[in-house]
Amino acid sequence: MKQRIILLLALLGGLFSPSFLLAEDRGGHIDFTPWSLDWDISDDTGLVLRNVFYAGEKVLAKASMPVLRVKYEKERHWWNPFSLGGSRAATGRCGPFQDRLSWTNTVPIPNCGDKKVCAQTYHHDEVEWLELGVYARIGEYHIYQAWYISRDGEIHPVVHSRGLSCNTDHVHHPYWRFDFDIDGNGQDQVFRYDVGGKDEGWGAGWHKYTNEINDTNVPDRIWFVRDQPTGHGVWVMPGQAYSPLTDEALTRDSFSDMDIAVRRNKRWEDEPWTFGARGELAYDQDQEGIQEQDIVFWYVGHLPHKAALGPIKWLTLGPVLRIQR
Repeated sequence: MKQRIILLLALLGGLFSPSFLLAEDRGGHIDFTPWSLDWDISDDTGLVLRNVFYAGEKVLAKASMPVLRVKYEKERHWWNPFSLGGSRAATGRCGPFQDRLSWTNTVPIPNCGDKKVCAQTYHHDEVEWLELGVYARIGEYHIYQAWYISRDGEIHPVVHSRGLSCNTDHVHHPYWRFDFDIDGNGQDQVFRYDVGGKDEGWGAGWHKYTNEINDTNVPDRIWFVRDQPTGHGVWVMPGQAYSPLTDEALTRDSFSDMDIAVRRNKRWEDEPWTFGARGELAYDQDQEGIQEQDIVFWYVGHLPHKAALGPIKWLTLGPVLRIQR
């Protein structure tokens, strides 16, 4: 990831010439063998991947990042005129915010032909990667949302962020939505694996989710989404804490108190974020069964930003998706 951050800084700073560029379109198609995928940025859900295939088999119907919720330690009070408008710098009170990436708040990327959506390839540890990203400006924030895709079967959804609305500690909570469609038949199973966990019939450490759920991360916990007929699947693993962060999961709190959520897929719930800055992810009122159903897997990150780091330090976060055949 250190190499990716260097590439990011060069790309945004005008020092790097990408391997290839995308035309100024709001959508397109990429073949990056053995991957094939469509992309678009057409609403407030960021840079979206659709119809993602690996080695000829469908993996994802859609992957997106509908929102980054931002919680400052000192919030702005709606009833206090001295915490509004231009006074926020003096009071240190801001937010909360719901940052949503769209075509209108993305900006041209230096040295990428001033394109708003840019792709490049690079090698790391003898593996070739595709990077597809957009650069957004929302208030004082600089946000680079990217998908890093390796030829050997990994997708790293990552958000890079810098900037301060107030000189106050705060946390960015990105919400990624993965509509898995492994082998395209909609008979999904979702498992949680804990090292050293008990045997519930699936083997030591394995727990199968049966109903819609919100869950949290603990050390040595990962998830596996599997197609029941074929056994093919995708591991979902928490990303490492990238410098200068030490442990992103420690910042989960009452404002954003989940790390993952599993929902039964419903067409009308595939929409831009509707819960506001203070609202948590819902769609689980009926606690519907998810066994061997078409599911949606949400991953929630927790990206702490200490004000002492200042506004120009890029902070980076994201999970890892790994193909299992």
